[in-house]
Amino acid sequence: MTQDILDKFRMGYFILYKSEGDFFGKGITAKQLSAGFSVEDSQYVHIEVSGGETTSVNISPPISKLVDITQDHKGRTTKVVRFKNTDYENRLRYKVAYFSATLCNKGYDFGGILAFLFKWIKQNNRLYFCSEGAAWALQKVFPGILGINPNDCMPARFLGKEFELVWEGVIN
Repeated sequence: MTQDILDKFRMGYFILYKSEGDFFGKGITAKQLSAGFSVEDSQYVHIEVSGGETTSVNISPPISKLVDITQDHKGRTTKVVRFKNTDYENRLRYKVAYFSATLCNKGYDFGGILAFLFKWIKQNNRLYFCSEGAAWALQKVFPGILGINPNDCMPARFLGKEFELVWEGVIN
């Protein structure tokens, strides 16, 4: 990726990844469609908080970790969005990234993703899945934003009116 594109991946921004058609991706897409998200937005099934340029916090099995997106997500269709708020853009996005980073090295909430798909499964409140972690980090800085509990958050929620598209394309 060229430096001018990498400059769009700023610390505290959100990186959404389009489904690659696997079992969980299809399930998350279907769940987002049934929740009323558009066909296009429902295709984005994974989210990470950017650490700036090529790094992000990837909350995925088996454990949350810092990754290099050019290695771990090479070839994936991506959207980068930012929360529409002047204070966020000027300084608070760093705090969102900080809170997201505190989730590194925690186990992945397998029960949470299953609870996301099947409401009768109980969720662990000490572990996170991707959109829950991103919403939690944002709400640590902006309490109550999004109007939902983080464990009810879906990746497509970050494509709503509170967010602005910064870049979209394929990571290479």
